[in-house]
Amino acid sequence: MAEMMLESVANYVKKIAEDHDVTPGRDDISRMAVAITGLADDIVELDDVEQLLVNLRRRGVLTKAEIIEIQGRYFSEQRHFRKIINA
Repeated sequence: MAEMMLESVANYVKKIAEDHDVTPGRDDISRMAVAITGLADDIVELDDVEQLLVNLRRRGVLTKAEIIEIQGRYFSEQRHFRKIINA
């Protein structure tokens, strides 16, 4: 994961997904999860990078620990970009 430091987390995730032919498309389980959260008056919308992480985990490309680390870095990066935009 050292190469992650040289590029954005989003680009890193997209590269891994491309290398393993994983797309950000939602499968039946993901669509069902969205429907269930909607029934509970919750709205959970994953962006393409977050959905790629879910799909990479389901395909066994990344471990749960790797997903947690990457997602944490992604959220930090997104907060940083929002601060720059809002400044």
